[in-house]
Amino acid sequence: MSIFCPLLHGGSLGKITIPGLPGGEVVRQVSTGERTHGPGRELHLTSTVRVAVREAIVNVLADAGLATDRPSRSLMVDLIHDNLGFPLALSEHATGRDQLIDVVNACAKADGGMQALDRAVRMLRPGSPESERLHRLVDEPRMHDLLPDSELLWLRSVLAGSTPPRLGALFRRAASPAACPPGEPGDAWAAFCLLTELNTPSHGLPPALAFVELVAAECAQPLGDELRKWNTCQARRVQGEERLRELRVERDRGGGRLRLHLVIMVEVDGIDPDRHFVSHWRQEDPQEWPPARGGIATIRGDELEHHVDRLIVDAERAWSEYREEVALEFVLPRALVNLPVHRWCKEHETGDPRPLFLDYPIVIRSLERMFSRQWHRAWRIRWEAMLGNPTVERVYFCRPQDTAERHRLDAILSDGRWLVMVLAGPPPTRPRPGEDELATGLRTGIPVLLWHPDAPAEVMREVVAWIIGSGGLGDLPARTQDSRRAAFSDVTVPVDLRIARDLVILWDDPTRLIFLDDGPCLPDATREDSDERGKAS
Repeated sequence: MSIFCPLLHGGSLGKITIPGLPGGEVVRQVSTGERTHGPGRELHLTSTVRVAVREAIVNVLADAGLATDRPSRSLMVDLIHDNLGFPLALSEHATGRDQLIDVVNACAKADGGMQALDRAVRMLRPGSPESERLHRLVDEPRMHDLLPDSELLWLRSVLAGSTPPRLGALFRRAASPAACPPGEPGDAWAAFCLLTELNTPSHGLPPALAFVELVAAECAQPLGDELRKWNTCQARRVQGEERLRELRVERDRGGGRLRLHLVIMVEVDGIDPDRHFVSHWRQEDPQEWPPARGGIATIRGDELEHHVDRLIVDAERAWSEYREEVALEFVLPRALVNLPVHRWCKEHETGDPRPLFLDYPIVIRSLERMFSRQWHRAWRIRWEAMLGNPTVERVYFCRPQDTAERHRLDAILSDGRWLVMVLAGPPPTRPRPGEDELATGLRTGIPVLLWHPDAPAEVMREVVAWIIGSGGLGDLPARTQDSRRAAFSDVTVPVDLRIARDLVILWDDPTRLIFLDDGPCLPDATREDSDERGKAS
C-alpha cells in the first residue's frame, strides 16, 4: 500500500510502500517560500560539510547505480575534474561504495567540489530523481534528506493521529515566527512534515527535531523518553547535539516558573473621560512573545470590571488544557494607575464573584513608558541589574523631603544601585513637574514601583521589606499574591498583611513589550498626544 510523503524524495512528492497502512492517506507538501540565502550568499559546501550530508550524497549516488557501474563512476570522476579545472587526489578502493565515499569526501574538501559533483551527476543522469535530490543536498540540505526511512517510519507510527496540547503553539515555537509555514497542522506528524521543509538554522538543530523535543516534553512516560532517545540519535546524525543539549538545559532551568500572561490595556478617551478603549493580548505559549492583539472594545467606566471578567473567563477556557501558571497585567495610563484592579473579581455571572488575587499575581504597567522609546535604554539596564542582583538593598523608600526640592529625586535615583522604588503615597493623576515620584521613577528606568493608597510610610517599609526579604525581588508579584491570600488566614507574621491587599505593584518587564497591529506605538486616536503624555507622566 502506498502513501505520498515529501520526506523521502527531496523537493518532489515521493511514493513509498508501507505494509499495513490504509490506502489513500496523503501528506501534503507545503511551499516554504523564498530561500533564506541573501544576495551573493550561495551555499558552498567545503570541508565543513556535515558528515550527515556527505552520507546522504553517497546514498543518492549509490541509488543512481554509481556504486556498481564502474565505467559510469569513472566518467563521473572525469566530469568532476573537468568542472573543477584540476584533478582530485583519490585512492583506489575495493568496493564501489567505498570509492564513492572517497570521491564525496574529496569534493567536500575542495573549493567548489560539491558543485562540480552536482554538475557531473546532472550530465550523467539528467532529469532523474537522484540528480534532483543530489542538487538539493548540495544547494540547500534539508533535515528530511538526512534521516533514514526506517527512522521516519518509526516516528510516523508515534506521531500520526497524535494531537498534544497546544499543538499549534509548539509548531510555531519550533519554526520561529519568521519562518512558520502557513496553516495549522492536523496532528503532530503533519506538523513534523511541514517543519522538515524549513532550512536548518546556524546552530545546527533542524526545526523538525526541535518540535519533536517539545512534543516529548508533553508526553507521559515511557513515550516521552522514547522520543527524546530518538531525538538524541537524530541530532547526533545531523550534528545538532549541542543545540539539543541547550534546549534541554533551558527547559530544566525553566522548571515550573513559566507563566502565561493576559495583558489588558486600558486607555481613556481624550474627549469623554468615562469612555475607555480596552485591548488585550493573550499568550498561548509561555515562551513565545508577543502574542497577537485580541481586539479592542469601547467600555464605560462602570463596565470595566465586568469586561475584564469576560476576558479572563474566555482566556481560562482557551487555557483549559494548559498546566502553566497565569499572571494578569494591566497596562494603564497615568490617569488610571490608581484603578483598583487588584480588588476586582471574576465570574460575576455566577452570583458569587471570586477575587482575582486568589488565582493570579496582578500587576500594572505604565502605558507611557511602554511607548516612550527614549526611556527604554535606562529601563533595560535596570531590569537586567535586578535579574542579576535582586536584593532588598536595591529598594529606595521615598520620603516627603525628596520632592521638596526640584529634581532632588532625579539626582537620588540617578544612582544605578536603585532598582525598586516605594512611593511615599499614591501618585496623583496629574504630575508635578520636577517633583513627581512616578514620573521620575519611569524616566530613570526603575522597573518596579510600589505604593499604597493610605498606609503610613513606616508600615509600608515594614511590609515591603518583609515581602522582599523572604525571597528577593525576583518574584515579587507572586509573593505579594501569597501575602494577600495569607491575610485571610491565622498565620503569625511580624507585619500587618492586610496592607498587602491594597499594595499596588507596577512591575515592568522591558523584554515583553506589547505591539499594536502596526508596531509598538499608540492607537491613532492618541498618537498625536503621545509626546504630551510622555512629558506629563
